[in-house]
Amino acid sequence: MNAFPAAPRLSRSDLGLVAAYWLVVGPILLVQYGADTGWGWARTLPVVGATVLLDTATVGLLVGGLLPLFLRRRHWLGLALLPLFLLLSGCAYLRLYGALLGHGGPLSGARLVLGAVAHAKSYGLLAVLLTGKRYFEAQQKVLQLRQAQTESELRHLKAQIDPHFLFNNLNVLRGLIQHDPAEAHEYLTRFAALYRFLIRHKDDDFVTLAEELQFVDEYIYLLRHRFGAAYEFRQELPAAAELHRLLVVPGTVQLLVENAIKHNAGDDDDPLRITIGATAGALRVAHPRRPKRTAVDSLGTGLANLRERYRLLAGQEIAVTATAATFAVAVPLVALAPGPPKPALR
Repeated sequence: MNAFPAAPRLSRSDLGLVAAYWLVVGPILLVQYGADTGWGWARTLPVVGATVLLDTATVGLLVGGLLPLFLRRRHWLGLALLPLFLLLSGCAYLRLYGALLGHGGPLSGARLVLGAVAHAKSYGLLAVLLTGKRYFEAQQKVLQLRQAQTESELRHLKAQIDPHFLFNNLNVLRGLIQHDPAEAHEYLTRFAALYRFLIRHKDDDFVTLAEELQFVDEYIYLLRHRFGAAYEFRQELPAAAELHRLLVVPGTVQLLVENAIKHNAGDDDDPLRITIGATAGALRVAHPRRPKRTAVDSLGTGLANLRERYRLLAGQEIAVTATAATFAVAVPLVALAPGPPKPALR
């Protein structure tokens, strides 16, 4: 399941490019209009200012409104609006310069077409520069996303063949086979379901929160057989129907739970409580801080990779809250478009 954020409006860097463009072109226009009209700079300056405002507004509508329709594969709507856009820009061009330069007159069809062409020449270079900038930024984001996805896939593959993970769970399974064959069967079923989830969603950007929590249930089941009652899990979740309407990067909760257990000690008499909570906008995993006495072998790349994936896929940041007593991570949830809920699979 893939999800992409909506096309952004003019960003700060876009506005910076527009400002730099007019700092270079504005003085040239001032000299050109003065030479063409014979006016002084006091009368020419308003004309240049009007040109800056009209061309900037036109390019903003073109690059931020019309072109994204083609990028979203709504070509028919973009093609339908393009002639209207050109005619309206030509009309605005003729009316504005007719008032400023005294070139008024009736707007015939031929005059509108000539005005649209003349205006396109005026804002064309700025539109090309801004479109080119956005194109190269989009290509850079695609490369970053591919790199983040590749790193995530490598991490998932490592988890699937991690000898420590396999050894620990197979050890538990061997003990269950000897003492409780029925429970061994259930354990093997949950173990297989966990790996099935990883394989099924390894190419997905998002999964529903319901699917993610079902995967975590399998993971917690294995943890309880390994650690007993040393870790306690509490869920504070919205209505079941909402779990199918919210999207999360696959493996998010499992990674946060794994980090909590890796870095914090639990005890059967005083278990470490890990709380998994969700609202319509965010998913939060929190727990008390009980650092293990022995050093933990960790590169710290898991949380950093998760942060980067959310930044690239959802355009939002994850929030980490660390105090002396507690540690919590909140990740954004993406709302799925309305429709029938997708059933979770086991």
